[in-house]
Amino acid sequence: MNDASEPYFHPAPAPPGPKRWPWVLGAVVAVAALATTLTLVLLGNERGGNVQSGAAPKSTGSPCRSQDLKPPCQGVNGWVLADGSYESTTRTTPPAYVAPTTTSLPPLTPADFTLEPKTHSKQCFGSAGCVVVVEPAVTYKGTDTMLGHGMCSMTYDITGDKSGTVTDTLTFVGTSVSVHRSVLSTPSSKTKVSITIVDVSCN
Repeated sequence: MNDASEPYFHPAPAPPGPKRWPWVLGAVVAVAALATTLTLVLLGNERGGNVQSGAAPKSTGSPCRSQDLKPPCQGVNGWVLADGSYESTTRTTPPAYVAPTTTSLPPLTPADFTLEPKTHSKQCFGSAGCVVVVEPAVTYKGTDTMLGHGMCSMTYDITGDKSGTVTDTLTFVGTSVSVHRSVLSTPSSKTKVSITIVDVSCN
């Protein structure tokens, strides 16, 4: 009775289950993102391969002037290496010092010259004789240049003076001659004055 008199309550409806469509949507988005990433990676690799394949190929040509040769290439007196540098194969030996040869001239001798008295003035005094002023005139008979002998001196004797032989000296460098006049006292106007070369020496 008591059970029949109690009011009857309908059981509460079961709570709705979890909504599954957001998970499904998330999974679809994740798969799509992964596929996009893989696609971009593949495209990037393909483009990189195209760029690499499109780069200028490494030159296989010979750096030598003649393409038939391989480096190192033989050049003029040397080798052209692969990096373009040049290495000489010629070892230049400095020439040995050779002292300059000087041809020594033969020494001058009295036979290479003639010496004549040149009268500048003459004054006679009858039987007392004459006063004669003479200067030697030099003539070189050799073929080489006198300048090559340096400074030279010539000693000579003058005859005709009353007192006897007069010895004097002149100097010359090349054709430039330095002389001085000699004053003689001769016994007469017919006395012959002559000059004889005694010695020639050069420095």
